[in-house]
Amino acid sequence: MKASQLLFDNLIETDPRTGIITFNQKRSVLVSVEALGLLRRDLINTLGMDRAKGFLMRYGWEWGKKDGETVASMYNWKNPKELMLAGPVLHTLEGVVTVEPDTLEITESSIHFTGFWRNSFEAEEHIEYYGVNNDHICWILVGYASGYLTSTFGKDVIAYEECCVGKGDAHCRFAAKTVEQLEEKHKAYLNYYKAESLVSELDRAYQELNNINQTIIESDKIHEELTNYLLEDRGLAETVQYVAQVLNRSLVIDYYNKKIESAFLNERDEAIYNNWADRFIYTEERHHDIATFPVRANNVNLGRLVVIGHEKMTQKDQLVINRARSIFTVQMYHDWKITRSLWKKKENFFEEILHHSNAGYEKFSHLFHFLPNNPNRIISIKVEPAEKRQDIMQFLKLHPVYSKNDFFSNDEFIIMILTNEDIHKILDISSNLLGCLRSQFANVRFYIGVGRESKNLASLRKSYEDARSISNFIHLTSPSDSLISLYEDLESIMMFLKGTNQIELIEFYRKTIGELVEYDKANESNFLITLKTYLDHNGNLQQTADKLHLSIAGLRYRLDRITALCDVDLKTGEGRFNCQLALQIYYAMMINGKKPPII
Repeated sequence: MKASQLLFDNLIETDPRTGIITFNQKRSVLVSVEALGLLRRDLINTLGMDRAKGFLMRYGWEWGKKDGETVASMYNWKNPKELMLAGPVLHTLEGVVTVEPDTLEITESSIHFTGFWRNSFEAEEHIEYYGVNNDHICWILVGYASGYLTSTFGKDVIAYEECCVGKGDAHCRFAAKTVEQLEEKHKAYLNYYKAESLVSELDRAYQELNNINQTIIESDKIHEELTNYLLEDRGLAETVQYVAQVLNRSLVIDYYNKKIESAFLNERDEAIYNNWADRFIYTEERHHDIATFPVRANNVNLGRLVVIGHEKMTQKDQLVINRARSIFTVQMYHDWKITRSLWKKKENFFEEILHHSNAGYEKFSHLFHFLPNNPNRIISIKVEPAEKRQDIMQFLKLHPVYSKNDFFSNDEFIIMILTNEDIHKILDISSNLLGCLRSQFANVRFYIGVGRESKNLASLRKSYEDARSISNFIHLTSPSDSLISLYEDLESIMMFLKGTNQIELIEFYRKTIGELVEYDKANESNFLITLKTYLDHNGNLQQTADKLHLSIAGLRYRLDRITALCDVDLKTGEGRFNCQLALQIYYAMMINGKKPPII
């Protein structure tokens, strides 16, 4: 007998009187695809996708196994290969799927069978009700092929899909091999064919639901305890410690890798966190179970919860973490609001003591660490984009160094007050501050202005105005870079920076000596140095010529060219003053290391 000789009429017998259908004297029934589809959907909805997959694969296995036993006993087959090929023919005749065998290689101990499944009812059903899946979904067909081939070949054979319409492929393609030939990922299919019933699946599902219910009850008790912590106004540190003990995992709440609170079960976990967060050794994630959860409230980033363990999280762990995170959020948001209120009070009171010095510092002294009549300097930080300013404030609040200083937000600036010995290390401190901010906020620009040293309230106000003006100036002149500039760098034009529109100041420089600067750059000349030297020597030709190692005639030629380029009369006091001021503006901008912008 050949597989191609199988005909539907020879396989199926129908008794018109009783309506009984038999296949090799065994009763059969015709079942519609809609009914099978309904069964499939109910199983998925009741048991879940993975359990339904196992049940339907076992169902297909038994179906294929019985068909294999039946067709093997009905005929004398020409050879084992024809018996193997009879399975696809039988599956096609039964209307389940159109099978197109591709290759079939058989030895005494192995089989390798490939082919295509066309018009799979399972793929059509799944896509209609569940959409395209991430995995192969012709579970009955896979089970049928595995059961049939195992029955007829006499050794365990596992079929699997290489492509599936149900996961978005152009066609369904199957392959079947004996277990010894299978890749490890396909050997896992053996687990689906263990002798289990729908009852056992439901029992297991019930047990899981029962476990979930118990987990919810236990997590509710923990949540109730956490709520009590909140109502009793306990601190964040206590709450973190409690949750760490419940989970038996180390917990850290940080903000840009700066620890806010932590509860480490041991020194090893602390080292793991430091390697991962501070040193960026991300292999720690592969060796340990590290999970992170954002802590946010009202669109405010409050920090990050880091959970460190050495076993995979259970469902109970995840529930507890979610409950705990809500409590952490409330506690941290409360602290954030208090901090914001303190910053606002500092801002208001600082303005008060600057503008109404007779109001007295004493009533505000509890808010500040500095003394107005001691040496102080003001640092102003302008942040771009501006909406990052609150993140920067929160970062500074948590920083072990900068949190010791008085700082607050004012208008578009962050204001920091340096006192005592810090003012003598102002360049190092401001450089370290800029480096720290840039390392933590890669896409943010900072314009740091440092005001003059002050020793009383009057000069403190000047230092404050200096710092803000300098921040604005370096932002205007070098908008694409983060920069620092000190009062000492810009002292000669500070009066103009604070009393004049800074854009107009730059326009004045460009109008006065702009062409001269561009001429020097284009021709590699040094007329600008000639002009500065001439003005530095109060217009004395001989002293200027001696300084520049020029003849008087050579100096006169240069001055004539400068006069023409700048359209200025250097013999008048007004002309010299304008050039002197323009030079001061130019060199102030050059201190920042940037070309003046084109206005």
